[in-house]
Amino acid sequence: MKLLLVVALVVSALVVVPAAAQPAGPVVSITIDDGTADQMAGASILAKYGMHATFYIISGAIDTPGYLTRAQVESLKAAGHEIGGHTVSHPDLTAIPLDEARRQICADRVTLSYWGYQVTSFAYPFTALNPDVQRIARDCGYNSARTLGDIRSPHDCPDCVLAETIPPADPFNVRAPDRINTSWTLDDLKSVVTNAPGGWIPFVLHQICDGCAELSLSPAILDQFLAWLRDRGTQVRTVQEVVGGAAKPVVAAAPGYRDDLANPGLENGPDNADGLPLCWSNTGWGKNKVTRTRTNDAHSGRWAQRLDVISYRDGDTKILPSQDLGTCAPSATPGRAYRVSAWFKSTGFTQFALYRRLPMGGWAYWTAGPTISPSETWQKASWMTPPLPRGSTGMSFGLALISVGSLTTDDYGWTLAGPGPRAKAS
Repeated sequence: MKLLLVVALVVSALVVVPAAAQPAGPVVSITIDDGTADQMAGASILAKYGMHATFYIISGAIDTPGYLTRAQVESLKAAGHEIGGHTVSHPDLTAIPLDEARRQICADRVTLSYWGYQVTSFAYPFTALNPDVQRIARDCGYNSARTLGDIRSPHDCPDCVLAETIPPADPFNVRAPDRINTSWTLDDLKSVVTNAPGGWIPFVLHQICDGCAELSLSPAILDQFLAWLRDRGTQVRTVQEVVGGAAKPVVAAAPGYRDDLANPGLENGPDNADGLPLCWSNTGWGKNKVTRTRTNDAHSGRWAQRLDVISYRDGDTKILPSQDLGTCAPSATPGRAYRVSAWFKSTGFTQFALYRRLPMGGWAYWTAGPTISPSETWQKASWMTPPLPRGSTGMSFGLALISVGSLTTDDYGWTLAGPGPRAKAS
């Protein structure tokens, strides 16, 4: 009789003592793209709450102005954060040749792995993907690849799903809400979590600062959001912790090499009148109002490129060979000088602006040539560069417009000149 009573008491105790409460709602991941220097502020806030994020790193940008240093990336790893891949130089992978896309994805993972990180997660730059790019991400050894904009958010995609599944239905098309920008409020962030019945929400952050860029989130809002996640018991996990799977072997891509200038006459490219030539990019810096057009007012052939600076404060605007890993940008040898040239007409002042490819595939500004006066008729500008600095693997250059006015360029040239003094532009 006493034994039965004891058993009854034990059973009763098992019934009335509740099991540990399970966190309600979805699992959340904080994913942070690009590896800009201001993201260290986010790392400090995450540490405050004992949470870990996935940092998708542009490996070629590390140790360049505005981006994380190697030491800072190492500190992220030491703090328990996941280091993921985001290509070498952040191109639109659907707009470049597949062999260049393979170099961008595989070489990025090779570099990050060489630096000592277990790299299993990838994010597509500009959320640009197609079946070929997805296959390359898989072939390069990643376990997952994240896109964005396919989960319902306060500012985008009202008909989208409320959360990604666990595991994701397609690990090489991991869905996420639209990228967070300055318009997002704390309530916006909370609503994505509270509206999801379960599953997984990989939030996509970029810069963490007070209004320093359009794609930025205030550190104060991030702090409040993480505190709210902690207080409600929401699980915060890295992408690898959610997706799982062992790290696969590193896969190298065939290196790129080019010994000439691609499409120097600007003839090959899109058919639309406002398109960029194949293997050329439009870039610049400063706070200026700029327009670019494809024009048939050419020095030779059918097409040239025209830039118009309507208002000028500082900086420049230019077209130049796409800064890639060898498909478009010519390879170059340290210690050697090169002669660059272009035919031009302009109503503003111009100068050559030069960039060099770094050993890990990123690009850095190198130097600029002398100022060139306007010319109403076609003239050839040429300049012999200083010797290329040590550690350089390639070059890119453009004739830059550095004032109010117009600049039309065509028939670019690039040749090895050997060591020697700089020549004046002509």
